[in-house]
Amino acid sequence: MDNEQLANFASLVRCLSIDMVNEAGSGHQGAPLGFADVMSVLFNESMFFAPGNRTRDRLVLSAGHASAALYACIYLTRKTSLSIDDLRWYRKFGAICQGHPEIKVNLGVEMTTGALGQGIATAVGVAIALKKKKIDGKVFVIVGDGCLMEGVSHEAATLAISLNLDNLIVLFDDNDVCIDGFASSYTTDNAARFEAYGFGVFRADGHNYDEIRSSIALAKSSTKPSFIAFKTTIGKMAKNAGTPQCHGKFVSNAEAKEIRKHLGLPEERFSIPDWFVVAHASASKGASDAASEDTSLYVASEFRDELHQEINRLKRRLSKDTTPRSTRHYSGIVLEALTKRFSCLIGGSADLSQSNCTISESSIPISSRNFGGNYIHYGIREHAMGCAMNGLALEGFIPYGGTFLVFSDYMKPALRNAALMRIAPIFILTHDSIAIGEDGATHQPVEQLTSLRSIPNFNVFRPNCGAEVAECLELAICNRTTPSAIVLTKQPVDNLRSEYTPENMSAYGMYEISPYEGGTFSKRVTIVASGSEVSLASDVKRAIQSCCDCRIISAPCLELFDAQSVEYKESILRDDSKKVFIEAGCATEWHRYKTTNDNIVIGVNDFGESGTTAELFAKFGLTAQAIVERVIAGL
Repeated sequence: MDNEQLANFASLVRCLSIDMVNEAGSGHQGAPLGFADVMSVLFNESMFFAPGNRTRDRLVLSAGHASAALYACIYLTRKTSLSIDDLRWYRKFGAICQGHPEIKVNLGVEMTTGALGQGIATAVGVAIALKKKKIDGKVFVIVGDGCLMEGVSHEAATLAISLNLDNLIVLFDDNDVCIDGFASSYTTDNAARFEAYGFGVFRADGHNYDEIRSSIALAKSSTKPSFIAFKTTIGKMAKNAGTPQCHGKFVSNAEAKEIRKHLGLPEERFSIPDWFVVAHASASKGASDAASEDTSLYVASEFRDELHQEINRLKRRLSKDTTPRSTRHYSGIVLEALTKRFSCLIGGSADLSQSNCTISESSIPISSRNFGGNYIHYGIREHAMGCAMNGLALEGFIPYGGTFLVFSDYMKPALRNAALMRIAPIFILTHDSIAIGEDGATHQPVEQLTSLRSIPNFNVFRPNCGAEVAECLELAICNRTTPSAIVLTKQPVDNLRSEYTPENMSAYGMYEISPYEGGTFSKRVTIVASGSEVSLASDVKRAIQSCCDCRIISAPCLELFDAQSVEYKESILRDDSKKVFIEAGCATEWHRYKTTNDNIVIGVNDFGESGTTAELFAKFGLTAQAIVERVIAGL
């Protein structure tokens, strides 16, 4: 395509972006106007854009505020079903074209972005996935100053260079403008920064088609990850171009008509010249005719059946184990067995492989020299780990990655984005309560369980024994639209499931693990607990059964329990017994199950401190004696 044709495409991208924002009454026009020339070269020459084709290049718009330009480019390529009416409906309720891109692979949107930095870090995971699939495609990611100011960009860049992801190309919209002013007043030389990382770094005029074309060609042939700084003018062609006032909606309807007239385009909003439609449609037709991607990767019924058989084999083995062990230990046993059989599982940890029990003898580290492995040493990069796991999940793999539960706060945006995109990485979160002891309050999670449970479309599993660990991992692996956290203990717990049960009881979210004994007592107590506190509940039952009948409900997943039928939920919580809810964490969400004031919720609503498990549990009333005294006092 010659430079005049590239300019015509860029002109339409600019005008459609203006029209979309003005029609919506909100949005961002600066970046679309400034980066349109680079995107014209990218979509028309440098990138294999073919939604649905597994060998396609991937494009991640980390700078989600440039979404109008992305939608305009996708529409103008005529390779998807995106229509001019979809552009008209931009940012409106029910629109395909959301205010920031949300994953629609069939329309050319590879992932959900918006929170700055998520895109560049997730693109690292996508690049790893393409290496594992032996696909030669490139992963292009468009970033702005905001993406590079976010700390996760540093984590992502250093991870990318440690694996030498030469298929990753970062396209930087170097316009020196942020909402609060000129970026150069409070940031760094990003090109020099990425050069220091070891990236192949190129600089180009973002409005010169020859320079854009040649710099991308050099990056594509580089033997290292690449970073291209395109010097651009934000809001180009508008009256106040190059100023901080250009970030959002700033082009009036009158100025929009002037710009269209200046570019030789019809003044009417969303109008496309006939000559462009004919010329571009003929030039791009058939580009996505290659074999489409198998979107059912790793979710076939045969895979599920084989997984279920392996899980039940493990449950038979674990139910016979009478030695108290930590649930992280049980998780390690299950993950080792599964990774030996299923190549779709990709493990990893944020420098806590042994502590998280995510690594085993069957783990083969992925490195710059070997992408055939099944384990990633992410280093102390929790946020980038979560994002990279999202990238792997987007490409059909089932990634699991470990860190301490308290550090889940460091990767919360990645967890949220996974839930929003309806992909299903598995986050292994160990050292799950104040029971980790002497490390002190900084390492003892209190509010994290509540925080994770507040994320929509996110399952939090807190198993109490080996069988539950196996069941929860099976549920997490089989659910391909909901991410999961598997929350595990450091300290040993009693094995309360000593009899093999072929049914996955954890799928109910709550279930009776120890029934009433059937005595003649007039008072009955139901204790509901999760994780290690199920063992505590068992101690309470032994101590209290001389004065009342007691049963125990294990609650490995509140989200799954909430999804059960009314009848099932009532069978668990609606009998006439006194209810006692126990969890060694902030007890906020448990109060919704407390149907009367007579029921008791026991949790930890303050930070911990250094001390042994016994000392800390005594301080917070998490002992059998303390709980029995509270229960008896209320009977």
